[in-house]
Amino acid sequence: MEKVCDLQTHGLKFIQDDGFFPFGTDGVELANFAEGGARDRAIDLGCGTGIVPVLLAGKKGIPTVGVELQPDVAALARRNAELNDLPVTIVNARVQDVRSLFPAGSFTVVTCNPPYRKAGSGSASLSERVRIARHEVAMTLADALDAASYLLGQGGRFYIVHITERMDEVMCEAYARRLTPKALQVLRPAGKKPHIFLLKCIKDGKRGLEIYPERDVLGSTGVDYPE
Repeated sequence: MEKVCDLQTHGLKFIQDDGFFPFGTDGVELANFAEGGARDRAIDLGCGTGIVPVLLAGKKGIPTVGVELQPDVAALARRNAELNDLPVTIVNARVQDVRSLFPAGSFTVVTCNPPYRKAGSGSASLSERVRIARHEVAMTLADALDAASYLLGQGGRFYIVHITERMDEVMCEAYARRLTPKALQVLRPAGKKPHIFLLKCIKDGKRGLEIYPERDVLGSTGVDYPE
C-alpha cells in the first residue's frame, strides 16, 4: 500500500510503498552530508525509491541522476521526483553499466548508500528486494567505487555511507581508485553503538583526512538503519 510522507523540509513529499524496501536515516544523512549546488551535477548509485536524489535536488538545488536496477523501484523513484517537480532523472540500469551510459568525468558529485553486507551473509529467507538492498548480490563495494571513479572528473566529490566494520576496506578500495578520503563522520544511531559512518573522498585529491566529532542521530524519518 502506498502513502505520501512529508519529509519536513523544503516542502518535499515522498511516496512510500509497503512492498518496497523503505529508505532509512542513513540515506537522509548521506544527502545532508553531500555538498554542492546548482552548478554541480550529481549521480546517486543504487538510488532505490529516490530519497537521496530528491533531497539533493530539493534541498540543495543539485541536478541529480539516480541509477536503479529494479524497474518498478526505479519507476517509483521517478514518481517521487515528479511529485516534487525536481531536476532529477532516474535511469533503470545496473551500476556496472554506467560506462555505456555516461562519458567519463561527466559528474562533479557521486553519492552511494550501498548494500552493507557481503553476499551470502544473513538470513536466506530474505525477499529478493531486501537481499538487493542489504547484501552485495547486485552491486558490490568495488562496483560502486569503480563507477564513482569513472564518473568523476579530477577534484570531483564522492560521498558514501557504510558500516564501521568495513571502514578500512572502504578507504583502501577508494584509495586504489584515486578517490582520496578527506572527511569522516561517525554516527551513533539511537540506542546503539556507533556503527555507521559517512565518508567524503576527492578524485585525485591530496592526502589529509579530517575527522568530525561523533554525532548521535535520532532516526527522524521513522525508518531505522538497516542491519
